[in-house]
Amino acid sequence: MIIYNITEKMLHQLLMETIEEGYDNQMEERERLLDYFEGINLEHDIKRFFESDSLSQIPPMYINLVRNIISRRALVFQQAPVRYNDKYNEVIGDLDSCMKQFEQLTYLLGTEALYTHWDDNQKKLKYRPIHFFVPFFRPNEDEPFAIMYQAESQLQARSEDAQYMFWSKDTEDMEGKHFMISSRGKITSIVPDDRNPYGDVLPFNIAHRHPYTRDFFREGASDLVNGMRSINIMLTELALHGRFQLGQPVFTGLDTEQRITMGQDKALVLPEGANFNYATPNANVQAMIESTKYMVDSIAQANNVRINWTNSQAESGLSKKMGQMDLQDALRSDIEQIYRPFEKEQFRIAQRICEVSGGIQLGDQFSIDFAEREVPMSADEEIKYYDWAFKNNIETRQSYLRKKNPDLQEEEIQGIVEQIDTEAPEANETQSIIDKIGKQVG
Repeated sequence: MIIYNITEKMLHQLLMETIEEGYDNQMEERERLLDYFEGINLEHDIKRFFESDSLSQIPPMYINLVRNIISRRALVFQQAPVRYNDKYNEVIGDLDSCMKQFEQLTYLLGTEALYTHWDDNQKKLKYRPIHFFVPFFRPNEDEPFAIMYQAESQLQARSEDAQYMFWSKDTEDMEGKHFMISSRGKITSIVPDDRNPYGDVLPFNIAHRHPYTRDFFREGASDLVNGMRSINIMLTELALHGRFQLGQPVFTGLDTEQRITMGQDKALVLPEGANFNYATPNANVQAMIESTKYMVDSIAQANNVRINWTNSQAESGLSKKMGQMDLQDALRSDIEQIYRPFEKEQFRIAQRICEVSGGIQLGDQFSIDFAEREVPMSADEEIKYYDWAFKNNIETRQSYLRKKNPDLQEEEIQGIVEQIDTEAPEANETQSIIDKIGKQVG
């Protein structure tokens, strides 16, 4: 929503109009995406594609691969990046674990906001992903100057007197505001004079899955969710087919008013000229199964993910690397286009929050090093690589131990190496160095 010159009274009226015009309606599609991500309400979503009589035979059949595919695609924060600012690292809190979920939600929803605030008890920054929010814009600006979101998203809170949090930053027309407004129009003050304590900074960092084209809210994983809906419809059809493979009783030559009861403990007596048999469908079950697998594979490949079926043959490390080239390219693109700029903006927000709420100066120096994702090698490939790397002084025993167990402290690593040197027989030169170290790390 674009806001032109506005007074405080006009702002309150505008917020009420936004709430009354259907805050929840704007977020209906995001609710559906979250349902598939969490695996809830799927049965209700499928039922509307079948007549009630059909589903009286079986319950809807469904699986949910949405979270699985997204978790295998959103891997930028699978390993925590290294952030170069010691003071920032002291107050950063659980940002790394939060960003794993945040990356998945950004991929799912297309646009996601991260709210950052200061915890006085722990003296650290705290974070909360915001799925449902309304941005407000100044004319000719692409980034919002104000954000409103519902303080609580539980069903009871949303159906009764819903509470909405509002933040805006300083503009030429009005100083930044921060207060709570209810769906009934009641204003609740949170800070003195309802003034944003961070001035021209909003404590929200917004990530977009795609670059800006037309709309602020980007497209999310609707293709993945719609594909999963089609797959679940196919699975339900397969379950119905399995049910009807038992056969449909068919009588011919009977008066339509005659009633016949059936059962294993009942003798079936038919009048002269009547016939009875079972009719079974002629559908090709194997072809339906292959079609379903093709749909799953197509959806996964569209998201740079490969599905490992149980009958798949083992692959070499090189084959895995070649098969994951598209995924690696997509992850590099995510880092440079989404998460490196996001991390820099997050540091800028943290600077202001720590300064105002925590009384801490973080300084201006900040850089970040994202971890490179490596495809696992087979045991034979790993032994050959490290034997070659040790001989050519590319790797050391210490670097090997760090990669095998990142939780080891430097003192533990050095102790393991010294123990190997002490206990390993000098005469047994044929034993692989990998085998020696492997005994120490299990």
